[in-house]
Amino acid sequence: MKYGVFGAGRAGKIHARIVMDLGHEIVCIGDRREGASLKTKEVLSLNCDSYSSPAQMVSAHPEMEAAIIASHTKDHAHDALPFIKAQIPVYLEKPLTDDLRESFDFIENFGTDNNILQIGLQRRFDEALCYAKDLLDKGLIGEIREIRNILRDQYPPPPSYSSKGLIIDMGIHVADEAIWLTGEFPNSVWARVFEAKGYESPIDEGGNTAFVGFTTPSGIIGRLDLSRTHSSGYNNETYIIGTEGTIHVGRFAGYPGPIPVELWKSDGMLHELSKIFEMSYLEGDYPEFLPRFEKAFIQAHKHFVECVQNNKPFKVTQNDVLKAQVMVEAAHKSALDNAKIYQISYSDDLEEFREMCYGSNLLD
Repeated sequence: MKYGVFGAGRAGKIHARIVMDLGHEIVCIGDRREGASLKTKEVLSLNCDSYSSPAQMVSAHPEMEAAIIASHTKDHAHDALPFIKAQIPVYLEKPLTDDLRESFDFIENFGTDNNILQIGLQRRFDEALCYAKDLLDKGLIGEIREIRNILRDQYPPPPSYSSKGLIIDMGIHVADEAIWLTGEFPNSVWARVFEAKGYESPIDEGGNTAFVGFTTPSGIIGRLDLSRTHSSGYNNETYIIGTEGTIHVGRFAGYPGPIPVELWKSDGMLHELSKIFEMSYLEGDYPEFLPRFEKAFIQAHKHFVECVQNNKPFKVTQNDVLKAQVMVEAAHKSALDNAKIYQISYSDDLEEFREMCYGSNLLD
């Protein structure tokens, strides 16, 4: 397929390289910073036109069959809309934008159909997490009692990074993971943010460590652990405790290193369906999350291409990421209000969901 890429920073380079390695063509690239486009073109040996706005790309390249948006979070919706209005399928980095009201408005522009926008929530394509989801769906640990989703970076973001806050930025990844694995949207959310010692960052995110608690309508108790301070390496783990056993994904075993999926039975023994997956072992400079999730990114892009070429619905859309955004918005507001508990709810109807968010004081 012929792609346009808008957002030529760290994430844009990753996505562009993946689709090129899959045999697709980048016909144009864009960024508001001309230097970023030029640098990415040089790094990827691209011989294509570069632009400073998505509208210019759409107008100049009618041959474009798909677009990747990887600009600053606050610009995601604004940058994706010209492609969507031109009926060009978009692979959009999460989230929709950093403002919840704008996210609802953005979806209202084109609706809830699942064939125009795929969201880059790559955990849903991760082989270890997908395997754990399959074990869950087979009922091998009974009913879920508790879930704990852990995301710990080793290093702070780069100086060019745009962040509304630690929970908004980091929480979107594991909030969606929790909703996907449990199959439930939370009904209550609360959070605290802390400053772990010995940490310096070029940007202010309101703290470097956060704990988000939540419950679901069926009684699941959950926690998201977020931090920028895991000094041993990038750390992703998921604990799912059931009435008949426990699943543990990603026990830290070095970085890069193995990704265990451990299924523990009620007798304290490891189930024979436990399995070990491997990270990617990369050379040169790369973002710290890439060894853990490169394979998931590749699978996500393969899925995107298959859906576009065969007119099939995307598995992860604007509707999914909006749920996660509402959850982390509630957590963000809770952390600003001394861990106040926010009661939240969900509806498949977009306007009804918006009204529910007003009722929960998530939209002013």
